[in-house]
Amino acid sequence: MSCTELYAFDKEGNAYLFGTTHNSWRGGMAVWRAMEERHLPQIIPEYVKDMWNYRPEMTASDIEKMLGYKPSRTSIVTASQKDDPMKEIWELADNPEIPRHERIVLFTTFDKALVKREHFQEVIDAFRAFGGETSLPEQAEILEKMLLQDDIIAAGWNQTSVNADTWDVVGGYNEEADESIPYNCLTGTQHYWIFDELETSNE
Repeated sequence: MSCTELYAFDKEGNAYLFGTTHNSWRGGMAVWRAMEERHLPQIIPEYVKDMWNYRPEMTASDIEKMLGYKPSRTSIVTASQKDDPMKEIWELADNPEIPRHERIVLFTTFDKALVKREHFQEVIDAFRAFGGETSLPEQAEILEKMLLQDDIIAAGWNQTSVNADTWDVVGGYNEEADESIPYNCLTGTQHYWIFDELETSNE
C-alpha cells in the first residue's frame, strides 16, 4: 500500500526519509477533496451534461442521485493541464479568505514545498485543526518527533510513495558511488518555503 512520506533535512541541508503514514489517499487527496467540499461549488463535469437524462435545472443533489456518486474535481481527466479543474482547489492556497490553517495544510500537499523548523509548531497545529478523514494527525505526530531532534532544520513531503522523484534522490547522481544524491535545501533551487508563499499571498 502506498504511503505519504515526510522528509527531514539535517543541519547540512540534506534530505532523508523520516516517517510515513499508511495509505496516501488519506494525505493529499483527502485534503483536496475536503477543501473542494468546504470552499467550492459542486462541479458538473461535461460528461454529465452529455448524458441523456441530464437537465440544466438539476441540483447538485439531483446529479449525485443520478450518478450514484458525487463528482469531484480530483477525478476529472482533461485534455490539457490548462483546463484541469484541480487548479481551482490548488488556488485556494493563495486565497486570503480561506482560513490560514487550511491554507497551510493545502500548501504541504504541493510539490517542491518545504517548511522551516521555526514553523513546525504552526504546521502541527494546522494539521490538528483541519479535521476530516485524513492522515494529518499522524503527520503531526511525525513533525513533533522531528522537533525533538536538534539537527533537523526543515521538513518536506512526498504525498505518495509511488513517486520515483523524492527528496532523498533528486539532488543529482554520484557516478563514483553509483547512487542518487539527496536534495539539499540550503544549496538547491528546486524548492520553495511554504511560509514565504503564505505571506506573499496575504499582501
